[in-house]
Amino acid sequence: MKALIAQRLSGLDALVADEVPAPTPGPNEVLIGVGAAGLHLADVAALSAERHPLPDLPFVPGLEVAGLVAAVGAEVSSLKPGDRVAAFVDWGGLAEGVVASADLCALIPDGMGFPAAASLPVAYGGALLALRERARLVSGETVLVLGAGGNAGLAAVEIAKTLGARVIAVASGETRGSEASERGADDVIDSSSRPLSESVSALTGSAGVDVIFDPVGGDAFEMALLTLANGGRVISSGFAGGRIPRINMSALYARDAELISANTPLTVKAAPVLAQRALADTIAWAAGDQINPRIAAQFTLADVKAAFNYVKGRRNTGSVIVTIGKEG
Repeated sequence: MKALIAQRLSGLDALVADEVPAPTPGPNEVLIGVGAAGLHLADVAALSAERHPLPDLPFVPGLEVAGLVAAVGAEVSSLKPGDRVAAFVDWGGLAEGVVASADLCALIPDGMGFPAAASLPVAYGGALLALRERARLVSGETVLVLGAGGNAGLAAVEIAKTLGARVIAVASGETRGSEASERGADDVIDSSSRPLSESVSALTGSAGVDVIFDPVGGDAFEMALLTLANGGRVISSGFAGGRIPRINMSALYARDAELISANTPLTVKAAPVLAQRALADTIAWAAGDQINPRIAAQFTLADVKAAFNYVKGRRNTGSVIVTIGKEG
């Protein structure tokens, strides 16, 4: 089978298309014939040895896929060859076939194409894991979503709304703010207009927010801490802004607040039951139009370097998808 593989973690130039043996599923695994895979900044960072823990070599990027089950392990009873699934994978998605734990797969309906399904696990399933399981978000609470002009932030806007929260989205510029409004944000703050704490105070009557979802890091994280209500929770889910933030422990302590990391691949490994539940829920919500994932750009396996460069440009307000096998 064909796979995009790197023998060293030295950036995009290390990635080549090569023929490799098809993997064999273990007792509790399935082999998926990949129809489409999602591409993220995590893939870019891992390929450049900028994401920890470092992946094993040789390295095939790709943390989420959708496709047809091609074979099942001896102890798998929940799936069968021919089933249409989306799955979290432990890297390896940019290939014609990948092995996944059966416990990290979820069936997709016939009306959902593989590209749409492949957009769900990391951004939407990850946001649901972070907000529902890690931050313990409940209906009626207020969530501040940073980076709500990018895919991770927009997914969090939709997930938080589906969970019944009031959502304040932070985005830079009118166009990206409009996207957040279309995804269901109750209020949108232009991060370039005035200090974030002043904007949030005006919108919440000085009460602050219950939960902050931050995929950005840097200055945005540092300013957002000042918007927390007493007993608030901060979810750090990435550093798309390019800088690891400084942590103001005084601000956290003054608000008796929690700082929670949400590393989706590690959460998926540690809590597969919750991860599968999150994936199944997001599939059901997408099928029922409760969430509306969008594909910003779609590439073929032959154009994968262009896909990586697109992701690196941080322009996407939706998923970046690589199609590999037959359209589903």
